[in-house]
Amino acid sequence: MPSLAPSLSYRIGAVSKLANVPVTTLRIWETRYRAFAPTKTLGQHRLYGPDDVMRATLLKQLSEQGHAVSGIATLDSTQLRLLHTQGLSASALQQATTQAAPLRACVIGTGLAQRLASTRHKLGLFADHSEHAKVFSDLATACAATERTSVDLLLIRLNTVQESTVSELLDFVRKSRATHTLLLYVYGASSNLQTLSNAGITVHKDSISDAELSEWVRNVSLEQALRAVVPPHASRKAAPKKYSDETLSRVANISTAVLCECPRHVAELLTQLSNFEQYSQECLNKNSTDQQLHEHLAEVSGQARALFEQALELIAAHEGITL
Repeated sequence: MPSLAPSLSYRIGAVSKLANVPVTTLRIWETRYRAFAPTKTLGQHRLYGPDDVMRATLLKQLSEQGHAVSGIATLDSTQLRLLHTQGLSASALQQATTQAAPLRACVIGTGLAQRLASTRHKLGLFADHSEHAKVFSDLATACAATERTSVDLLLIRLNTVQESTVSELLDFVRKSRATHTLLLYVYGASSNLQTLSNAGITVHKDSISDAELSEWVRNVSLEQALRAVVPPHASRKAAPKKYSDETLSRVANISTAVLCECPRHVAELLTQLSNFEQYSQECLNKNSTDQQLHEHLAEVSGQARALFEQALELIAAHEGITL
């Protein structure tokens, strides 16, 4: 489910309409189970953020799947999404969380290593998640290193991403057998960045906040732990496509003034994701050489498509659109 604009705030009635949950139910979830922690205005009116809307929507969907709200209300949004998209039980998620083992990490970039060291006590960035971090000053030094061991987490910071950098970086990722790779960059051509992204590397501007960086590492740690609890392919399999191209085309052409062009944008994104999911599956069938890459791309695009289908349903319910 995509994030809503971070600057938005809602009264409880708006949250009720967006998440399709009665106000009385939201109040019970908040007071009895501490599901939300709204801010208050000077007039003591409660204000809820976009994450609260997402949480309310996920709690409703999970309760309909048989989860007791009392047992999942205090989980964060990431954990709620995992319960919903991967079909986990709350006990399996808890087991995975408590069994999360330290990650084998590799950091490329002196400045990034110093940043991680300075924030570990403030945010617990590596305190609980990675006790074995190998550090290289730059990519050239890392590539020249003779000792190669598999790593779970590869964090890289580059000033520029040139065409020559792409092949060098992909080669290093392949040889290090990194499970998850995050690249922070200052400048880079969109085509080069897209190539890296298509290869499964998370690409982000160096302006990423410490909190976002910490959250990314935390999610990786949890995903690693989930692999020991849930079979990988069973956990990552996306739900079948819900809406036809004709339905999405119809929604894209509906005129609405309340949410501007959100229905059109989400419908168009869904069409693109569905097409790319099909394309990745066709590549998987035709070319076994890069089977793992194409399998990953098909899974990721399928999961993204399923999340945007949920977003479309949220918009449709708010706008009164029949899907």
